[in-house]
Amino acid sequence: MKRRHTSALVASLGALALVLSGCEAPSGGDSQLVIGTENLGGYNPVNGYSVDGNSPFYDGLLRLQEDPGTGEMPDLAPALADTEPTANDDSTEWTVKLREGVTFSDGSTFDAGDVAATYRAIVDPDSASEVVDAFRMIEDIETPGESTVVFHLAEPTPTFASRLTLGILPSEAIEKGTPAADWAVNSEPVGTGAYVLESLTADTAVMKARDDYWRTKPELKSVTVQAYADSSALAAAVADGKISGAAVPPRSVDKIAGADHDIVTARTADWRGLTLPSDNPFTASATVRKALNMAVDRETIVDEVLGGHGTPASTPIGEFYGDAYEPSADFELDVKAAERLLDGAGWTKDSDGIRSKAGQKAEIPFTYPAGDSVRGDIAAEVAAQLTPLGISVEVEAGEWDQIEKTMMKQAIVYAGGEQPYNIDHQIRAALHTHTDTSAVFDNPSDVEVPGADELLDHAAQETDESKANADYRKVQDLYMDDPSYLIVAFLEHTYVADTQGWDVPDTTFEPHVHGSDWGPWWNLADWTKS
Repeated sequence: MKRRHTSALVASLGALALVLSGCEAPSGGDSQLVIGTENLGGYNPVNGYSVDGNSPFYDGLLRLQEDPGTGEMPDLAPALADTEPTANDDSTEWTVKLREGVTFSDGSTFDAGDVAATYRAIVDPDSASEVVDAFRMIEDIETPGESTVVFHLAEPTPTFASRLTLGILPSEAIEKGTPAADWAVNSEPVGTGAYVLESLTADTAVMKARDDYWRTKPELKSVTVQAYADSSALAAAVADGKISGAAVPPRSVDKIAGADHDIVTARTADWRGLTLPSDNPFTASATVRKALNMAVDRETIVDEVLGGHGTPASTPIGEFYGDAYEPSADFELDVKAAERLLDGAGWTKDSDGIRSKAGQKAEIPFTYPAGDSVRGDIAAEVAAQLTPLGISVEVEAGEWDQIEKTMMKQAIVYAGGEQPYNIDHQIRAALHTHTDTSAVFDNPSDVEVPGADELLDHAAQETDESKANADYRKVQDLYMDDPSYLIVAFLEHTYVADTQGWDVPDTTFEPHVHGSDWGPWWNLADWTKS
């Protein structure tokens, strides 16, 4: 998945990495981290940065907790909220009591007006927020006092609490009437978080800890972010000993780790697969799309491409969604059955071994974002598996601006799971056909799973969790007959890190976004010297 602007380009390429340098405190008591990344800037929550509440600069009303280790989602605990949010009977009104005595990094006081301003900006069309669909239900926001916010929703939304992780801006930072991608906070963040941005250049950002941070006094005092070209360059730098820790492509992690480095992994809702474009004569057919799903060996992709750091997947829904997960929604590998489906649909092999129908060759162009080695390797492996079936596949790397122009005709090596802490957004962004609030890369090919839109709309508003789960399971059943993707796996995010001298919190359950704000470094304010 990819957003239009720099902040989300960093997220979609997924090559963020944290590099530790000089873990022993230098003179003056400061400690130093150096973070490798591909791009700097784009620090605006209204445009999607820290939408899941994980940022050195910002806090949300709620914050993620550590992975419980039970296979379920982590809890969300009060952060800028003083207590758990409460809802009325039909979940159309949510009341949040706010923590008092919190200040922004510019010294101003945090209050209800800041919360209201941030959320109003998200749904303001002038902001052109790239995450507006997750907040589409907000109708009005009331502030009956400085420490109380009441969200009025246009429809019942029992999962609304998961939207309360969004980083909060001071109201003065909201630039009304201007696209959020152009606001000053993209390069000059102002939040209630544990760190402030001391300086920013084209290739370096320096963050300093706040001694007046409301939750704790960070022992890690200084963090530097340094730009790298891409994930491959970063992995090479770790392997060469130039840096001492990073988010590393999964099948490289074992080669890079050594005596001074730990391998750290995190469970995720981050899935990989290929879109199957509706404007391509071959993949426009539901039968063909089903055959392709049956022809791919997902276990081999996990073992060979992901180095075992993943789980085979057929839909955007994993077991971590509990009773909403349909275990039978699983494409079993059956190449012979896939060939029979293709033959029956009229796609038969010619003398050159390539299938055709009515003079049209069975061709699929694969494209992936340049610099993303994992997506490139997935594209190559899937192409190699499909070729013996008589399918012509051409794989090429591209830039996101070009990919966006051709996404209705090309199969994109896609990533999902950007806001996974409620199932509504996880499955809606992937499968719902386009609406007025859809992001550019939500369901990129806009392929319809017949009957799914209605079920998704109903489930999002259903206050009876058992009924909502039944809807979601039915959507997965429908998807098996008419798949819109070739989904292959959920990733396990992999990191190599030297954390000697520090006690580090456990990882949390991660979204698609990963790297410098995640892994062993998702909670830098709670690192303590061992």
